[in-house]
Order: sequence, then C-alpha cells, then structure tokens
Amino acid sequence: MQVTLQMIGACSLVDVIVGLKDRQFTKVWVELDSTRAEATPRVFESVEMIYHVEGNVPEKLLERIVAKSHEKYCSVSNMFTEVKMTSSVVVHRA
Repeated sequence: MQVTLQMIGACSLVDVIVGLKDRQFTKVWVELDSTRAEATPRVFESVEMIYHVEGNVPEKLLERIVAKSHEKYCSVSNMFTEVKMTSSVVVHRA
C-alpha cells in the first residue's frame, strides 16, 4: 500500500514538473497522507496530497496543473475513482 501511495504522488509530480517547465523553480516535492478502511481488504478511503515548489511560481498556475493532473493526466490516481482525493499547494519563494 505504501508503494501504491508513492506511485500516486510520483505520477502526479511528473505532471507538475512538466507543467512548470518554463518557470524558475529549484525543488518540487509532494507530501502524502492517507486513510484506509478498517475492514479487509483495507483499501484507501482518502488520499491527501500537499505539493511544494521552491521558486518563482504563481500559486494559481500550480493549482491548475495539480487539478489537471488528477482530472486527466495521472493514470495512477485516476484508477482510484472511489477514493476521495484532496490536494493543496505551497509555494516557497526564494
């Protein structure tokens, strides 16, 4: 389950990096947290993602890129249609 969670983050993070290709940034990472069902097979019930970018990046642009990743481009997160996915962004300016 940990690897699956990491793959959701990695897949979406690639979309973020590609979407920011023309912007000045030095570091990008995502923090992940999840809840799982109590009963077997203990599937994910929710996944929370906090995307961090260090650099001169407009927050609204980053929010749009993250939203598009989960709506359309990230095939891993799109496999989990029954999971409540939430995200937020943090821009760390130099």
